Amino acid sequence: MKMQDYFWEIPALDAFRKQAQAGSFLFQQGFPATSLIIIVKGMVELVAKKGTQTCSVNYLGAGNVLGEQALVDEKVYARVFGARALGEVSYVELTKANLEELRQNSPKLLIDILEATLRISTERLNRMNRLLAQLRSANPTERFLYLLLHFAAHHGQTVAEGKEVVLNFDTVNFYLDISSYQMDEILADLCSRKTLLKKADNVYVIKNEKSLLDQIPKLKEEINPLSFI
Repeated sequence: MKMQDYFWEIPALDAFRKQAQAGSFLFQQGFPATSLIIIVKGMVELVAKKGTQTCSVNYLGAGNVLGEQALVDEKVYARVFGARALGEVSYVELTKANLEELRQNSPKLLIDILEATLRISTERLNRMNRLLAQLRSANPTERFLYLLLHFAAHHGQTVAEGKEVVLNFDTVNFYLDISSYQMDEILADLCSRKTLLKKADNVYVIKNEKSLLDQIPKLKEEINPLSFI
Protein backbone atom coordinates (compact mmCIF):
# COMPACT_ATOMS: atom_id res chain seq x y z
CA MET A 1 0.00 0.00 0.00
CA LYS A 2 1.30 3.45 -0.87
CA MET A 3 2.36 5.64 2.01
CA GLN A 4 -0.09 8.43 1.19
CA ASP A 5 -3.07 6.02 1.05
CA TYR A 6 -2.05 4.47 4.35
CA PHE A 7 -1.76 7.75 6.22
CA TRP A 8 -4.97 9.05 4.67
CA GLU A 9 -7.01 6.16 6.06
CA ILE A 10 -5.62 5.60 9.58
CA PRO A 11 -8.08 7.07 12.18
CA ALA A 12 -5.31 7.28 14.79
CA LEU A 13 -3.90 10.27 12.89
CA ASP A 14 -7.16 12.20 12.58
CA ALA A 15 -6.29 14.47 15.51
CA PHE A 16 -3.11 15.59 13.76
CA ARG A 17 -4.53 16.31 10.29
CA LYS A 18 -4.47 19.85 8.90
CA GLN A 19 -5.44 21.67 5.70
CA ALA A 20 -3.64 24.41 3.79
CA GLN A 21 -5.26 26.48 1.06
CA ALA A 22 -3.56 27.41 -2.21
CA GLY A 23 -0.78 29.95 -1.65
CA SER A 24 -0.69 29.60 2.12
CA PHE A 25 2.44 28.48 3.97
CA LEU A 26 2.67 25.30 6.00
CA PHE A 27 5.72 26.99 7.54
CA GLN A 28 8.03 29.90 6.74
CA GLN A 29 11.77 29.92 6.13
CA GLY A 30 13.69 30.85 9.27
CA PHE A 31 10.87 29.96 11.68
CA PRO A 32 11.59 27.49 14.53
CA ALA A 33 11.16 23.87 13.45
CA THR A 34 9.35 21.82 16.08
CA SER A 35 7.36 19.30 14.04
CA LEU A 36 7.42 16.67 11.31
CA ILE A 37 5.00 17.12 8.42
CA ILE A 38 3.68 14.31 6.21
CA ILE A 39 2.02 15.45 2.99
CA VAL A 40 -1.15 13.40 2.57
CA LYS A 41 -2.75 15.03 -0.46
CA GLY A 42 -1.73 17.81 -2.85
CA MET A 43 1.55 19.45 -3.81
CA VAL A 44 3.90 21.61 -1.73
CA GLU A 45 6.47 24.02 -3.12
CA LEU A 46 9.68 24.56 -1.15
CA VAL A 47 10.82 28.17 -1.47
CA ALA A 48 14.01 29.89 -0.34
CA LYS A 49 15.13 33.47 -0.03
CA LYS A 50 18.54 34.28 -1.46
CA GLY A 51 19.33 37.94 -0.97
CA THR A 52 16.28 39.85 -2.15
CA GLN A 53 15.05 37.01 -4.38
CA THR A 54 12.61 34.22 -3.51
CA CYS A 55 12.91 31.09 -5.63
CA SER A 56 11.39 27.64 -5.91
CA VAL A 57 13.77 24.91 -4.74
CA ASN A 58 11.67 21.76 -4.92
CA TYR A 59 8.16 20.38 -5.30
CA LEU A 60 6.91 17.60 -3.03
CA GLY A 61 3.77 15.53 -3.41
CA ALA A 62 1.78 13.12 -1.25
CA GLY A 63 3.84 10.71 0.81
CA ASN A 64 6.78 13.05 1.33
CA VAL A 65 7.93 14.26 4.73
CA LEU A 66 9.32 17.61 5.87
CA GLY A 67 11.12 18.62 9.04
CA GLU A 68 12.26 15.22 10.26
CA GLN A 69 15.32 16.88 11.83
CA ALA A 70 13.00 18.50 14.37
CA LEU A 71 12.30 15.09 15.88
CA VAL A 72 15.91 14.03 16.40
CA ASP A 73 17.68 17.25 17.41
CA GLU A 74 17.53 18.40 21.01
CA LYS A 75 17.99 22.01 19.97
CA VAL A 76 15.34 23.83 17.96
CA TYR A 77 16.65 24.80 14.52
CA ALA A 78 15.37 27.27 11.95
CA ARG A 79 13.51 26.04 8.86
CA VAL A 80 15.90 26.14 5.89
CA PHE A 81 13.06 26.57 3.39
CA GLY A 82 9.50 27.76 3.44
CA ALA A 83 6.74 25.33 2.37
CA ARG A 84 3.88 26.77 0.32
CA ALA A 85 0.73 24.94 -0.79
CA LEU A 86 0.12 24.62 -4.53
CA GLY A 87 -3.62 24.12 -4.48
CA GLU A 88 -5.34 22.60 -1.47
CA VAL A 89 -3.02 20.45 0.66
CA SER A 90 -3.87 17.93 3.37
CA TYR A 91 -1.11 17.02 5.78
CA VAL A 92 -0.31 15.45 9.13
CA GLU A 93 1.79 17.45 11.60
CA LEU A 94 3.50 15.66 14.48
CA THR A 95 5.50 17.14 17.35
CA LYS A 96 7.66 15.13 19.76
CA ALA A 97 4.74 15.13 22.19
CA ASN A 98 2.47 13.72 19.47
CA LEU A 99 4.96 10.95 18.76
CA GLU A 100 4.92 10.07 22.44
CA GLU A 101 1.11 9.79 22.22
CA LEU A 102 1.46 7.42 19.28
CA ARG A 103 4.12 5.42 21.10
CA GLN A 104 1.68 4.80 23.91
CA ASN A 105 -1.50 4.34 21.88
CA SER A 106 -0.42 3.13 18.42
CA PRO A 107 3.16 1.80 18.60
CA LYS A 108 2.91 -0.10 15.30
CA LEU A 109 1.82 3.07 13.51
CA LEU A 110 4.71 5.00 15.05
CA ILE A 111 7.19 2.40 13.79
CA ASP A 112 5.68 2.63 10.29
CA ILE A 113 6.00 6.43 10.32
CA LEU A 114 9.60 6.37 11.51
CA GLU A 115 10.58 3.69 8.98
CA ALA A 116 8.99 5.66 6.13
CA THR A 117 10.65 8.88 7.33
CA LEU A 118 14.06 7.19 7.44
CA ARG A 119 13.60 5.77 3.94
CA ILE A 120 12.54 9.10 2.44
CA SER A 121 15.32 11.00 4.24
CA THR A 122 17.92 8.51 2.99
CA GLU A 123 16.64 8.76 -0.58
CA ARG A 124 16.73 12.56 -0.36
CA LEU A 125 20.29 12.57 1.02
CA ASN A 126 21.53 10.18 -1.67
CA ARG A 127 19.91 12.32 -4.36
CA MET A 128 21.54 15.50 -3.05
CA ASN A 129 24.94 13.79 -2.73
CA ARG A 130 24.74 12.74 -6.38
CA LEU A 131 23.77 16.26 -7.40
CA LEU A 132 26.62 17.83 -5.40
CA ALA A 133 29.11 15.50 -7.07
CA GLN A 134 27.80 16.49 -10.49
CA LEU A 135 27.93 20.22 -9.71
CA ARG A 136 31.61 20.20 -8.70
CA SER A 137 32.74 20.55 -12.30
CA ALA A 138 34.51 23.81 -13.19
CA ASN A 139 32.72 23.79 -16.55
CA PRO A 140 29.52 25.91 -16.37
CA THR A 141 27.86 24.04 -19.24
CA GLU A 142 28.44 20.66 -17.61
CA ARG A 143 27.09 21.89 -14.25
CA PHE A 144 24.01 23.35 -15.93
CA LEU A 145 23.28 20.19 -17.93
CA TYR A 146 23.46 17.97 -14.85
CA LEU A 147 21.17 20.36 -12.98
CA LEU A 148 18.79 20.34 -15.95
CA LEU A 149 18.64 16.53 -15.85
CA HIS A 150 18.14 16.64 -12.07
CA PHE A 151 15.15 18.95 -12.51
CA ALA A 152 13.76 16.67 -15.22
CA ALA A 153 14.11 13.55 -13.09
CA HIS A 154 12.58 14.98 -9.92
CA HIS A 155 10.33 17.88 -10.99
CA GLY A 156 9.66 17.34 -14.69
CA GLN A 157 6.35 16.40 -16.29
CA THR A 158 6.14 13.78 -19.02
CA VAL A 159 4.54 15.16 -22.18
CA ALA A 160 4.22 13.86 -25.73
CA GLU A 161 7.48 15.50 -26.86
CA GLY A 162 9.57 14.33 -23.88
CA LYS A 163 10.09 15.70 -20.35
CA GLU A 164 8.87 19.23 -19.60
CA VAL A 165 10.78 21.35 -17.08
CA VAL A 166 10.44 24.88 -15.74
CA LEU A 167 13.75 26.77 -15.74
CA ASN A 168 13.44 29.92 -13.72
CA PHE A 169 16.77 31.78 -13.40
CA ASP A 170 16.36 32.47 -9.68
CA THR A 171 15.86 28.76 -9.02
CA VAL A 172 18.85 27.76 -11.19
CA ASN A 173 20.97 30.45 -9.54
CA PHE A 174 20.11 29.01 -6.12
CA TYR A 175 22.08 25.91 -7.10
CA LEU A 176 24.63 27.35 -9.53
CA ASP A 177 26.80 30.44 -9.60
CA ILE A 178 25.76 31.33 -13.14
CA SER A 179 24.68 34.56 -14.79
CA SER A 180 21.36 34.90 -16.58
CA TYR A 181 23.36 35.67 -19.76
CA GLN A 182 25.25 32.37 -19.51
CA MET A 183 22.06 30.45 -18.87
CA ASP A 184 20.35 32.06 -21.88
CA GLU A 185 23.35 31.24 -24.07
CA ILE A 186 23.34 27.58 -23.07
CA LEU A 187 19.59 27.27 -23.55
CA ALA A 188 19.71 28.97 -26.95
CA ASP A 189 22.45 26.60 -28.10
CA LEU A 190 20.58 23.53 -26.88
CA CYS A 191 17.42 24.70 -28.65
CA SER A 192 19.33 25.32 -31.89
CA ARG A 193 20.55 21.71 -31.72
CA LYS A 194 16.94 20.54 -31.15
CA THR A 195 18.08 18.95 -27.88
CA LEU A 196 15.57 21.20 -26.11
CA LEU A 197 12.26 22.56 -27.29
CA LYS A 198 11.09 25.90 -25.94
CA LYS A 199 7.36 25.80 -25.24
CA ALA A 200 6.89 29.09 -23.37
CA ASP A 201 8.82 31.52 -21.20
CA ASN A 202 10.88 29.42 -18.77
CA VAL A 203 9.29 26.18 -20.01
CA TYR A 204 11.39 23.70 -21.99
CA VAL A 205 11.08 20.10 -23.11
CA ILE A 206 14.00 17.66 -23.08
CA LYS A 207 13.37 15.40 -26.04
CA ASN A 208 15.50 12.50 -24.76
CA GLU A 209 17.08 12.51 -21.28
CA LYS A 210 19.35 9.52 -21.97
CA SER A 211 20.64 11.11 -25.17
CA LEU A 212 21.32 14.40 -23.37
CA LEU A 213 23.24 12.60 -20.62
CA ASP A 214 25.36 10.80 -23.21
CA GLN A 215 26.09 14.08 -25.00
CA ILE A 216 27.38 15.96 -21.94
CA PRO A 217 31.12 15.26 -22.60
CA LYS A 218 30.70 16.67 -26.11
CA LEU A 219 28.40 19.57 -25.22
CA LYS A 220 30.60 20.85 -22.40
CA GLU A 221 33.40 21.33 -24.94
CA GLU A 222 31.24 22.86 -27.67
CA ILE A 223 29.04 25.23 -25.63
CA ASN A 224 31.19 27.96 -24.05
CA PRO A 225 29.06 30.75 -22.55
CA LEU A 226 30.85 34.04 -21.96
CA SER A 227 31.86 34.80 -18.40
CA PHE A 228 31.96 38.37 -17.10
CA ILE A 229 34.28 38.93 -14.14
